[in-house]
Amino acid sequence: MNIIGIIIGMLPTLLLLTTSAWAVPDTTGARVTDVTTSAFALVWLTDVQATPDVEVYSDSAMSTRLTDGLTVTPYPDAPMDVQAAAKANGIMKARVSGLTPNSACYVRAVTRDPANPASVGYSSLLPVTTATAVIPYRSADDGTFPGFANDLLSLKVYIRPDYTGSLAGLGDLLLLEIPGAQYPVSSFAGVGQVAPYGVIDLNNLFGPDQTSLAVAGGEKTVIAVYRGGPLATLVHYRRLPVPTNGIAAAEPVTGFFADLNLDGKVDETDLALFKAQFRTAPNDTNYNPDFKFVPSPSGAIDAQDFTRFSREYGRAGVQ
Repeated sequence: MNIIGIIIGMLPTLLLLTTSAWAVPDTTGARVTDVTTSAFALVWLTDVQATPDVEVYSDSAMSTRLTDGLTVTPYPDAPMDVQAAAKANGIMKARVSGLTPNSACYVRAVTRDPANPASVGYSSLLPVTTATAVIPYRSADDGTFPGFANDLLSLKVYIRPDYTGSLAGLGDLLLLEIPGAQYPVSSFAGVGQVAPYGVIDLNNLFGPDQTSLAVAGGEKTVIAVYRGGPLATLVHYRRLPVPTNGIAAAEPVTGFFADLNLDGKVDETDLALFKAQFRTAPNDTNYNPDFKFVPSPSGAIDAQDFTRFSREYGRAGVQ
């Protein structure tokens, strides 16, 4: 048989192998979040409308899978419309409950293609240790625990001007990190407030000693917004609001505009962040309005914004 005949004979096998490789769902951006004394969640992104699932192991070699007493809940605390919107965009979240305090294990995301259940994608294996204790960090003289404004944080997710649907931002996932916290906390837009707003509960932040992390206001936070589909994950740098007496969902605070990462200086790190956004327009999949410093009819991040930024380059001690 000549070489052409050999290749033709191999085509069915090659096509099968190629199709199988292409069919494996993407599983990206996996993070352990919302760790408490008895539970944790795993969030990630995929390219299929799968049902979130996870596997939990006692060791990094995955020799012992943990199932007894554990419950896996897809899209915890999210109403059906939020679940449907998140799933449609490949935004995954699953909670594992039934754990004990200060227990260590390993977890990975499992993404099964609903069109081909035999095609499964996995995340890398991630370690997690549950919190040791919940210690309320604010109390009144009578022993009660009054609410205050920065118990809850509210953020509006960015909606592109060309969006014409009725579910703006619904199901987008907000993930908040703060220095000193062992794990981030997360919530969906449309839970607690009407989308495109999302509310994040700060009470589930735990410190390095695995107990509740006290927040005083003013702490730097990084809020990632998983939007799924063709849209890039947006990252916003903010500070926590100063607490007040009343119960409210307060918005995070922006800092000095050119200090993009809120480290107190305008330097090469900020420049690198700006360069990644330069020449993007409001309808682009990766556009971030945080980088638009000078209002303009187009809304594009352009030379005017760069000029405004460059005037501040090299400054230190900014707030």
